[in-house]
Amino acid sequence: MEERGQVLPLVAVMVVAAGVGCLVLGRLGGAAVARAQAVTAADAAALAGAAAGRDAARVSAKANGARMTRYEELGLDVRVEVELGGARASARARRRPPVPTGPAGVAPGLRAALARAEQILGRPVPVVRPAAGDPGRAHHLSGLAVDVAPWVVARLAPMASQAGLCRPHPQAHPVHFELCPHGLP
Repeated sequence: MEERGQVLPLVAVMVVAAGVGCLVLGRLGGAAVARAQAVTAADAAALAGAAAGRDAARVSAKANGARMTRYEELGLDVRVEVELGGARASARARRRPPVPTGPAGVAPGLRAALARAEQILGRPVPVVRPAAGDPGRAHHLSGLAVDVAPWVVARLAPMASQAGLCRPHPQAHPVHFELCPHGLP
């Protein structure tokens, strides 16, 4: 019976130590999750700021549960800092150089749709000159359509409508994308 009495305090100490270990690991895990969420919110806010400015960055941060604490435009770069659940994070995104509008350029709505597509894809959407006999030539001239590099079509097509881009001639002219007339879905 004496042996059982000597093991009991050792078991109690081990149970307490395991509980403390679980508590510490839980707090460390919670801090890591908060930091990851803050980084995600900062990345999204920086991309939104690069595409559409300070207000878009603030809205994006809020949509991700964060509060934007700083916004800077440094040349073509946008730098954003956010706070979420006690964690802070910052991120940078590069704005596209201004593109002229009108007959030779891209309309602002199409430029915004291309920026959204780039955010979703995580890479630039290369725009190429329209081919001769393009069925959407009038839209090209008005800045409401672009042709993209053929190698990006397979990745862009499935998510184009999310960005506000439509493909009016997917079989006849697969590289042709236009600004959807109805805007975003």
